[in-house]
Amino acid sequence: MSLIVLAIVSAAGIAAAQTARLAADEARLELFGVELAGVNETYCDVWRECIEPSGRTVYRRGDERVEGQLEIRPDGQACFNYPPDAAWNCFNVMREGENYRFDSFVTRTVHRGVRECGAANDAYVRLGADS
Repeated sequence: MSLIVLAIVSAAGIAAAQTARLAADEARLELFGVELAGVNETYCDVWRECIEPSGRTVYRRGDERVEGQLEIRPDGQACFNYPPDAAWNCFNVMREGENYRFDSFVTRTVHRGVRECGAANDAYVRLGADS
């Protein structure tokens, strides 16, 4: 019986270690220069967001394509703005294994090393990476 309890407690500890809220310095390090693709669990649709090292973003959902800006707040929240809208949408960022969760927006792929979004063929440009 005690082995079963130990196994359950160990599994819970491993799951907790794989899901962690990013601090501001971690979010800055991990979210700039990436392309994220995933699903919005609320609406069951797919999205993509390319984030340049400068914080400029290109967000795509269906036929929609908007450019905006990402800022990381001191509390670690990732805040996105897409002009002409003046409002900032802020999210606590959770790391889930190799992916991220921004509330109902969950990544399924993360490509690092992006230096520019929306370049040739409306794709991201990466330095020395093949995928």
